[in-house]
Amino acid sequence: MTDETASTPRVAIIGAGLAGLTCATALKGFAEVTVFEKAVFVGGRISRYQVGEFSFNHGGQYFTVSNPLFLNLVEAWQTSGLVRPWDGWIVELDNGQLINLEDQTQRYTGYPHMQAITDSLAHHCDVKISSNISEIEKQDDGSWRLFDNRGVYQGLFDVVVIATAAPDVADLAKNIDSIAGPARNIDMTMCWSALFVFEQPLSLPFDAAFVLNSPLSWVARYQEVNPHNEHDQECWVIQASPEWSLQYAASFRGRVMHALLDAFFEACDIPSVKPVTSNVHLWKHALPINTLGQDCVFDDAAALGACGDWCTSPRIEGAVLSGFSMADRVMKYLHRSDDAA
Repeated sequence: MTDETASTPRVAIIGAGLAGLTCATALKGFAEVTVFEKAVFVGGRISRYQVGEFSFNHGGQYFTVSNPLFLNLVEAWQTSGLVRPWDGWIVELDNGQLINLEDQTQRYTGYPHMQAITDSLAHHCDVKISSNISEIEKQDDGSWRLFDNRGVYQGLFDVVVIATAAPDVADLAKNIDSIAGPARNIDMTMCWSALFVFEQPLSLPFDAAFVLNSPLSWVARYQEVNPHNEHDQECWVIQASPEWSLQYAASFRGRVMHALLDAFFEACDIPSVKPVTSNVHLWKHALPINTLGQDCVFDDAAALGACGDWCTSPRIEGAVLSGFSMADRVMKYLHRSDDAA
């Protein structure tokens, strides 16, 4: 541990998505934690996207629960008003034909939007937004120096946790093969997300659909509590398939937007309607195709770790449990370091 932080160890967490913020909140009281986020907001893949006066859950619209630890957390979120049950009717959609999934799985969503969950976590953390950490440099005394993408020094830390998509982990930890190696083995999909606001409801009977035989993979009506929505406008999130997204990754945004809008009306088998507001976003690292099969990775000798849904499962639950596991590994490391001092 460095002299200047002998009393309280300093931990840097790179990435303010669910995994990073979960880890940061779990470490409160054990270390001085700073979270660095390259975007201008927290949330990662559950962040909201602003389109005019409307905002969308343009990543995940809901989440499910299977782990008892996560269930306890979700129940606490419900009690505090952060999440609510999501009871939308989900179908499979094949060129206008609806297939009822008969799925009784309980789903949840953030309230009034998914990002409310990470906003709440970030409220209790020291988060530096618009801080794109691009280099971590190991010092002779074992500490880490961090630099952003402009070369500006961002501090000295005893432990660094990288809570980003696997390709970014591999880049940042390139000199520590125990961390970079597993991250390099993870394959990620791309995903174009289109966001449309229509003047009037489209009168579709379902709330969301997995789309078959189409450039699309998922469509969902988004119902945020929106004080501006005085005229019953209807908002839809439309996500392209991984194959289509990869094929058109370098295409102009306008071309992608029109192609996905046409595919939406074709899949629903309804007449086309001009949206009043629209936008598209490319998730370059949308979801892991394969996962590591362990909750997180940590190198005690390097005092460097990595966590995220790519370690466990590509779900909100996976990201949260990975963050908790990472915090546990860091606390055990700090405890051993104190014993050895």
